[in-house]
Amino acid sequence: MNGEDFRLIVQTYICPILAGSVITPQLLEAEGSTHALAALKSNGQAMHLSPSKKAGYKVEITRHQPFSSDDTKLIEAIITQIAGNFDKTLALYQERVISYAIELGLCRFLCAPEYVMLAGILDGFANWSARTYEGRKPTFTIVVDFEDKQVVDKQHPSILNVLTEDFFAPLSNSVESGILVSTQGALLGYVSFLEGELQNNSYAPSRFMSVANYADKERACFTLTNNGEVLIFKDKKLYFSKRNGGWSYYNHDSTMRMMAGSSTVVKRAMYETILDVSFARTGGCLAAVALAHEKNLIKDGGRHPDSTIKEADLLAHPSSVKSQAIRQLVRGRKFQHISRTLRKELVGIDGATILNYRGDILAVGAIIKISGGSTGGGRLAATETLAPHGTAIKISADGMVKAFNAVKAGEPEVAFKL
Repeated sequence: MNGEDFRLIVQTYICPILAGSVITPQLLEAEGSTHALAALKSNGQAMHLSPSKKAGYKVEITRHQPFSSDDTKLIEAIITQIAGNFDKTLALYQERVISYAIELGLCRFLCAPEYVMLAGILDGFANWSARTYEGRKPTFTIVVDFEDKQVVDKQHPSILNVLTEDFFAPLSNSVESGILVSTQGALLGYVSFLEGELQNNSYAPSRFMSVANYADKERACFTLTNNGEVLIFKDKKLYFSKRNGGWSYYNHDSTMRMMAGSSTVVKRAMYETILDVSFARTGGCLAAVALAHEKNLIKDGGRHPDSTIKEADLLAHPSSVKSQAIRQLVRGRKFQHISRTLRKELVGIDGATILNYRGDILAVGAIIKISGGSTGGGRLAATETLAPHGTAIKISADGMVKAFNAVKAGEPEVAFKL
């Protein structure tokens, strides 16, 4: 594989997995006779990648939120799969081979000895995502117990065979129940996720919280949703998702830290809501602004023609049916103190939900006065208008997330993407 081929692969396939990462234009010369396939640089702000330990070149990717050691392990597993098959494949099929190599790399990262079985589960999901059963799209969760070594036999059929059978379609779903299998893929039994007390989980969408909580260090949950998305949970958090045809990897802590200004508890509440709205696919706009900027956004109580937030949208002194109703629902509580379900539904209202850094809710469903020269859709324009005052996040109806922070020059910069 030559340098330009590798650089294009990194740009096209690896950068989207590490949300928010970008590739530098030039190839770099490799240092030493051998080196790691993926290595952290610049205090984690950059990562150097090579197709082999003896390649004479490397590429650099960077992003605002730091990379972690887990990021390097994941990318090493993916590069190993891609590089091992790229030169053996006809150009016509390289895109398909690379996409499949990425899935194999994810499975190697989760459990290297049994990655083929895990990849078989994903293949089974892909087949079911294109089918219906009794007029509906089936949903599944398969739980892999990495501590259980049961082999396939007559009492323990292979999950890969069971997945191909029609009778399997109604036997589990994506949020309430799952089928338990061993690391060998032997079917062990049935599990219910909703039994017992449901603990809050900041690192999983609320809809899938019970699944995430079940996926501890010894278990991984593979979930197929009714819109064909695939989610993988482990260590009680969402690890990977396949949405809109591409895989994403979630580094929750570093992403959360990239939000400007707000206290940790406010950032956590915002991050939970981002996940919830993203996987609910309602879309939304959420912003947290510095206390010192409130007067810049709200001029003359929202009555001034140049006020970014209008009087009718403010909760402090509600003057519209909408603001009066929402004020009654919120009852003076800070954003972090209301339920995740209500937070998700508030952000789903057309317009922007705006907090300050303390978590006080200033407005919900606000129609923002857009600054001149704004481009893109209404949500993106509103997000870019609010970003110079703190952090503003656009959540698209397809689930994609783009967050902006204020910078010294007054222009917003991309903080992270999911």
